[in-house]
Amino acid sequence: MATALIYGAPGSGKTINTTRIPGKTLLLSSDNSARVLNNFERPNLTVKEAMTFKDFVDDFEAATASKQYDNIIVDCLTDLIDAYITEIREKGFSGDIRQHYLAIYTKVKFLVRKAAFCDTNVIFNCWEDSEVGELTTGEMARCVSPMLPAKIKQQVCGLCNIVGRVSSAPNKNGNRQWYFFTEAGKETIMAKDQMFLRKSCLPENLFTAPEAKK
Repeated sequence: MATALIYGAPGSGKTINTTRIPGKTLLLSSDNSARVLNNFERPNLTVKEAMTFKDFVDDFEAATASKQYDNIIVDCLTDLIDAYITEIREKGFSGDIRQHYLAIYTKVKFLVRKAAFCDTNVIFNCWEDSEVGELTTGEMARCVSPMLPAKIKQQVCGLCNIVGRVSSAPNKNGNRQWYFFTEAGKETIMAKDQMFLRKSCLPENLFTAPEAKK
């Protein structure tokens, strides 16, 4: 089985499109974005709200142990980290918050590593971060990457088999079509496909091999 990290700006279509993958799917939702799925047919999808990181881990472990699902979607990892820190502050903590950041970073890496060895496909949705950076050519450009803390961004992406950025463009009939970038470029600096070496793929084909060229 495989792990993927899909990122994009809020409202870009992460929830809508990651749930297009075939098979029985569990969506663990933290940010209420699953409500948009009421506008679409997802007959094999189960949605479960999990407001805290502990709830997510408990629900994730229960789901993998049950072996009832072909796919598990964590929606979204960025919000979970923010929710964890917010919860600590709401409990009245006023000391050195750095130990809690370290704790959540360790928990996130644990969750992603665990996902890599479970008997189901796992997708982590993330919001998108944007910054102006210098390319190897010396040129300055706007670069996008998953909105994750710098201390763990490389590790999380490294543990996933596929890192893709959700985008859209009109197809040959002029209709809007979504796809995932899986090859890093000038703007999309974090993308990869260790499974099929694709530059891009349709959302429903995230974990399936492309048809062989004749």
